[in-house]
Amino acid sequence: MLRTLRRRFTDKEHGSQPEPGKESLPNSEGLSSRNPKRIRVWQSQARNVDIGRLQDTFLVSAVMTILVVRSQLWLTNYPQLGGGNLHIAHLLWGGALMLIAIALLLSFVGRSLRTPAAIIGGIGFGLFIDEVGKFVTADNDYFFKPSAAIIYLVFVALFLVGRTMQRRRGFDPREYLVNALDLLTEAARRPLDDRERGRALELLSRTDPDEPLVAPARQLLNETQTVPVRGPGLLARMGEHLRVAYDRLVKRRGFRRALGLFFAAWALFSLLTFGLLVLGEALKLAGVAGVRVDVGEGGFSIFNAASLASALVAGVLVVYGVTRLRRGRRLDAYRLFERALLVQIFIGQFFAFVESQFAAVFGLAIDIVLLVTVRYMIGFEQHREIGDGPSSQRASVAVGGADSFSRPPVQQQ
Repeated sequence: MLRTLRRRFTDKEHGSQPEPGKESLPNSEGLSSRNPKRIRVWQSQARNVDIGRLQDTFLVSAVMTILVVRSQLWLTNYPQLGGGNLHIAHLLWGGALMLIAIALLLSFVGRSLRTPAAIIGGIGFGLFIDEVGKFVTADNDYFFKPSAAIIYLVFVALFLVGRTMQRRRGFDPREYLVNALDLLTEAARRPLDDRERGRALELLSRTDPDEPLVAPARQLLNETQTVPVRGPGLLARMGEHLRVAYDRLVKRRGFRRALGLFFAAWALFSLLTFGLLVLGEALKLAGVAGVRVDVGEGGFSIFNAASLASALVAGVLVVYGVTRLRRGRRLDAYRLFERALLVQIFIGQFFAFVESQFAAVFGLAIDIVLLVTVRYMIGFEQHREIGDGPSSQRASVAVGGADSFSRPPVQQQ
């Protein structure tokens, strides 16, 4: 389609007319003339500028579904849907919801169904992966102890793959053009509001100005009738109030001091735990009587060693960060705190799920809150160093979860 439109607009600019019978052959011009080699399907794909928001919506929906299902089953003493030998597992409901999400994306044109499909698909995937214990054991054991760690590993892998897709390279002019035209097609389905048209114009401003489709697309957007932007809903207003309150909290000098003290206590606890465990094991090997090291039912295992090693690495990073903080180098300190938290989340928490199963969720939630806070402080210090006060929009981007196109741009005429 893009090749056909490009050919038509190019012919219109140069006043040439296609030969009879050749207008239906878009491959004779356009991209194929620039590169005689056949473009692979994957190379010709363009990423959605909302890829981060949609992928995060999918993952959050899946995680929340697992937590809700596990909590509900625990509170109701694990009931079964069915009777006798019949048991309808919630994996089937998950498959049905994922089917609905796929059907929505395949059956309808437009951007409005992408977020609902991400939510429905995420809920379905959560119901599906929650029963992984039944399919990796011979006796279909839903309570298989490592299943929590397997689920956690799956989500970590999905998160890392998603971040790689988003950040392996910036969006190129072709991707900006495709997304702008995607927004433009919404005008054929419903009226655009001022923010959507402004966003499409901003996307076009980042494309190649020599691209034949840019000028006519900009003209169509400028001539398109728009409607005023609707006011934020209840949930959006509540989220804005929470963001403002959080913004005020982290900007207080006492908060930064408390954050530093917290990480110092964390480092001290991690190093003391490591030291006491090593000392206990050394005394046991030396044959000292009365020494007992509590490391679980099976004794000191490879999981204990890996968990201890990750805690040690995170503790060393925190100690190094605390020393930087005492010297007044807050930005370097916060970056070291961030690395320590990432080590704890991606490595330490995996082994915590192996040992404690879903009870490790609470520790993971604390680590994520700390990571969001530290990333906010990194953004705060970066703009403070360049003498530019940190706006809430910039700080939200520093957190990592905000979409770089979420705010309305200045409209271009």
